[in-house]
Amino acid sequence: MTALVAIAGRPASSRHGVEAAVCLAVVAALALWPSVHAFDLMVEPLFFDAETGRWLLPPEDRGIHFILGYKGVKILFGVAGGAVAAWLLFRAVTRRWHGFDTRVLAALCVFALMPLIVGLLKKLTGVSCPAQEMLFGGPWPHVAIWDRLLSAAPYNTHLRCWPAGHASAGFGLMGVRLLAPAAWRFGIYWLPGHGAGWMMGIYQMARGQHYLSHTLMTMMLAILLSSLALMILDRRGRKG
Repeated sequence: MTALVAIAGRPASSRHGVEAAVCLAVVAALALWPSVHAFDLMVEPLFFDAETGRWLLPPEDRGIHFILGYKGVKILFGVAGGAVAAWLLFRAVTRRWHGFDTRVLAALCVFALMPLIVGLLKKLTGVSCPAQEMLFGGPWPHVAIWDRLLSAAPYNTHLRCWPAGHASAGFGLMGVRLLAPAAWRFGIYWLPGHGAGWMMGIYQMARGQHYLSHTLMTMMLAILLSSLALMILDRRGRKG
């Protein structure tokens, strides 16, 4: 909390650079510090009944919670993103483009890039989901990101669970920060990204699809991406 207050007190021109550096440090810790998994193992069993071998929300269940918490949210975000893109295209074609439209475009890019970046990382890293692991009744041994980085475990095409993919669209709403006045970028404009991201992330944790650290990594990547976008926009604004 002290670090956030210190960052918030800096001028906007340097604040987001410090913020990006802090994000990179946290990303490195989440990826390289094995003790992170010990904390994961304290949290994830809250969603798993060891006696019955069932998750709070069974991953194979395609009932109402899946429609609302998974498919429905994806459709909603897809429609909303498409609508914003169409609106921006209309603004450009009709030559009504203003400076704020550039920020909306940048926010849309953050929203769209988050699932792409996380999807690529998931494909390349080969990290297991809780539900896939023997500890929770799955067929595979546990593989963490540091196992892959240190080549302690072979790549397995069946293991694609790091970082948290479903939550990436929710955390992509961190792009809303780009619409805020400089003084508000550490305030209410964080709420859409954190609210949607953690709702979607906890939903997947309850299905055994991700550990807490997987969701934390996605959150930090979203903050990092939005910080870099803000740095670019602020620099562009100074030159303009």
